[in-house]
Amino acid sequence: MIVGALWYSPLLFAAPWVRMSGVKIEKGSSHIVEYVGSYFAGLILSAILAVVLSIAGTQTIWEGLIVAVMVWLGFTAAPSFANTIFENRPFGLWGINSAYPLVSSVLMAIILVVWR
Repeated sequence: MIVGALWYSPLLFAAPWVRMSGVKIEKGSSHIVEYVGSYFAGLILSAILAVVLSIAGTQTIWEGLIVAVMVWLGFTAAPSFANTIFENRPFGLWGINSAYPLVSSVLMAIILVVWR
């Protein structure tokens, strides 16, 4: 969730994301539903990634990174790329939206491998 807050902040990709997505940002709105949903999505992602890392028998950070990238490529990048094409959305938006789970997954994999 911290990565997402930074990723979609004015410091990084807020302006191009808003421009390409067409989402209207309302001043003063709390977005509590979005943050709670994002939190639970992150918990699910980290739990599933922990299982996959365990099944893959990862022992090193490098192995964890490879697993995280492969999972992202097969289960996030490829389907979201197809959706982007069919929805006729900008590829830059796909880059912003799909790179965020890549970065999150890589960071989670590092934490999970070191933690085990």
